[in-house]
Amino acid sequence: MKKIIAIFAVALLAFPMNSKADTKQSYGEINADTVQGLRHYKGGDNWFITLHAGGNMTLGENVRPRDIKDVLGFSGGISVGKYFSPAVGARAQVIFNTQKGIVNPEALAVHRGLEEIYGWKNIQGYVDALFNLTNILSQYKESRRFNVNGLIGLGFNNTFGYDDAAKAWEKTKGSNGQYCPDTKNRSYFAARAGFLFNYKLSEALDLGLEATINATDDKYNGIWYDDNYDGYVNLLLGLTYHFKDHYGDRRFRYAQATDADYLANLNAQINKARKDLADAQPKTIVQKEVNQQTILDMTVNFIIDKYNITDIQKRNVEAVAKYIKDNPDINIVVTGYADVQTAYPAYNLKLSENRAKAVYNMLVNDFGVDPSRLKIDFKGDTVQPYELKNEWNRVVIFVVEPRN
Repeated sequence: MKKIIAIFAVALLAFPMNSKADTKQSYGEINADTVQGLRHYKGGDNWFITLHAGGNMTLGENVRPRDIKDVLGFSGGISVGKYFSPAVGARAQVIFNTQKGIVNPEALAVHRGLEEIYGWKNIQGYVDALFNLTNILSQYKESRRFNVNGLIGLGFNNTFGYDDAAKAWEKTKGSNGQYCPDTKNRSYFAARAGFLFNYKLSEALDLGLEATINATDDKYNGIWYDDNYDGYVNLLLGLTYHFKDHYGDRRFRYAQATDADYLANLNAQINKARKDLADAQPKTIVQKEVNQQTILDMTVNFIIDKYNITDIQKRNVEAVAKYIKDNPDINIVVTGYADVQTAYPAYNLKLSENRAKAVYNMLVNDFGVDPSRLKIDFKGDTVQPYELKNEWNRVVIFVVEPRN
């Protein structure tokens, strides 16, 4: 049993835990102007519940039935789980089984008249790691209907409710339990692996077929011999219901792609709005403007939940680099922001920092700006420089300071 546990543990740790859609971005990465990425999801998103019904077959000592139906039992239960990404999820499952076993043929020859097959009940509980092999091996598609999942799990089996046939055999007091079942209620550690095939019926519902092989203690079926463990197979049909996420959807969705024209237009709107605000200031504020920081008209804008610098925005970074080199008496504070309507404050603070670092690294590494003339600052969503439109705040702004 220890070997089995070790194998499952190694498999769980070795399996890749990130889908292609979740690959970490590097600072200063330049992508095509049309960008696609998964939305940002919270802990309460992508939950599901599944109802199961099917059958099982015992894999214990002396299970050599004349007819396979002699050792088939009913299985039914429920699972609750969550997908952390299109590739990786987890669930908790409880299944009730009626199961059957067969006594040793030697015992049957000695004790004629007793029933060969006996039955009992079993409750299995597992925590499973789910791996969507389809989305691991190929990029996630919102329209895909069929998925193949692998699963590995750890849990327990509780056996109870042995029938009269088992109790009759127990009275024969076979040698060391080899020939007669022990009908006491017992719980055993268990491990398993298997496959889950899902077909999307609708946005809310999946139909699934699940096949698992379960390994547990040798005494699991009431009879023990030389083996260290016994087992059984489950084959279950499942109907899965997907709950709505905080966007109102039930499945993973990509953020809407944004092209170069849209970003260019957005940047122009921001610059125009800032110019209009500056022109509207009364002339008596000249002294305040001297004491205040000066902000460049040029900004770098970002896709929702991203800190990639697209090709169109790279031109803006290049323009800022030229401005810094043409004005040796100033320094620049590269200040990142995030919009308040996306994600949550701690996440947005880190996102705004990543945006500022991406621009800083591009200024230094791609355009040769002296790093001593740059500083990094980031505000998260605590400051929203543009109140007119929320999406304008996915931005890096350049604050001019005098060079000492």
